[in-house]
Amino acid sequence: MENRPRRRPIVRSAGATAVFAAAFVFGFASARAADEPPYLGSWSNGRGETLVITEKTIRLGDGPKVAYRDVTRGTDGSSFELQITAPGKVNGFPGKTLGVTCESDEMEMTTYASHAAYMQGDDPLSRVTW
Repeated sequence: MENRPRRRPIVRSAGATAVFAAAFVFGFASARAADEPPYLGSWSNGRGETLVITEKTIRLGDGPKVAYRDVTRGTDGSSFELQITAPGKVNGFPGKTLGVTCESDEMEMTTYASHAAYMQGDDPLSRVTW
């Protein structure tokens, strides 16, 4: 049997569940859930390392939460560009720009030194499959 990394859903608070239920009861489709990027959640790379991505932070293992923003300019729904906004070097992320590609329950994260390096297709600093 193949040992493939699996995506685990984010644990949502009771408040978020209540908001969703209220929107459903009043006949509103949850646009937020439909528009939620597929990279959000808890990820494992199959080697015991975890990555948790929320709407505003990325956390690698037990390390500190790192602020980022999604700077994607157009996507097919599976490719995204994330930019780490924390100042200075950040352990676990050798660059400031992350190219993220999601397919089914797998995510590939490629790290680049900068947005320019990402756009020019320079050699990546790292590549990890989650």
